[in-house]
Order: sequence, then C-alpha cells, then structure tokens
Amino acid sequence: MFFGFWEDRLKRQLTDSAMKPLVWVSDVGIMHDLKERMRRERVLRHLPKQALFKFRMVVVFKLLFVAILIAEVIILQR
Repeated sequence: MFFGFWEDRLKRQLTDSAMKPLVWVSDVGIMHDLKERMRRERVLRHLPKQALFKFRMVVVFKLLFVAILIAEVIILQR
C-alpha cells in the first residue's frame, strides 16, 4: 500500500500544473473522481520522459515488492 500511496502522490504532483482547478459543484463525486483519474493518465502520457523518472521508479519498486512477496509465500509453503 505504501507504494500505491507514493505513486498516487507523484501522479498528483506531476499532473496538478496541467489540470484546471474545480469550478462547479458537479465536479465532486464518484464520477468526477473517475474522470479526473482518466485525465491524469492522459496528462502523464504526454509528459517528457525526464519528468516521469521518479514515477517509473516507484512503479518498479512496487512490482519488485509484489514479486518478493509472491516468492516469499511460495518459499514459506514448502
């Protein structure tokens, strides 16, 4: 979960400058949250690779942690 929070925080930091602030009351709720996540993903795709270095490292750490967890479970079952 730590890596998920870290990844989400980095996404917000990278995309906040490219997104407009909330203006309408209808900009709050579950559907808006989904729409905001999709917009953030679109913005992340268009950022330069140098800006995404930290974000990619967090994703790599998350995948490495999951792989270690799976390996540990397999080893402990034997």
